[in-house]
Amino acid sequence: MPRASPARRRYRCRDGRLSLACENEAQWRALAKCLGRPEIAYPGSWDAARAAAPRGRLGRLLEGIFAADPVDLWLERLSSHGVPCARAK
Repeated sequence: MPRASPARRRYRCRDGRLSLACENEAQWRALAKCLGRPEIAYPGSWDAARAAAPRGRLGRLLEGIFAADPVDLWLERLSSHGVPCARAK
């Protein structure tokens, strides 16, 4: 099983949690586009995201973004961009 990273971890949303499970660079770029943060998909960012601490700088950035909206809205947005995700407990 891949180790936890900002690309593969649970995030708290406004009303619950979601599990993000990016498996490749294309999904990482899709996540950046979905979040309206294209700057996080710079060349080499996928390798950096996979190696980063789950709750490091990048993880904290994503925490702030996901916390703003409810889980169902994030699931809809992420799924429509092809980003693997699920409701988490």
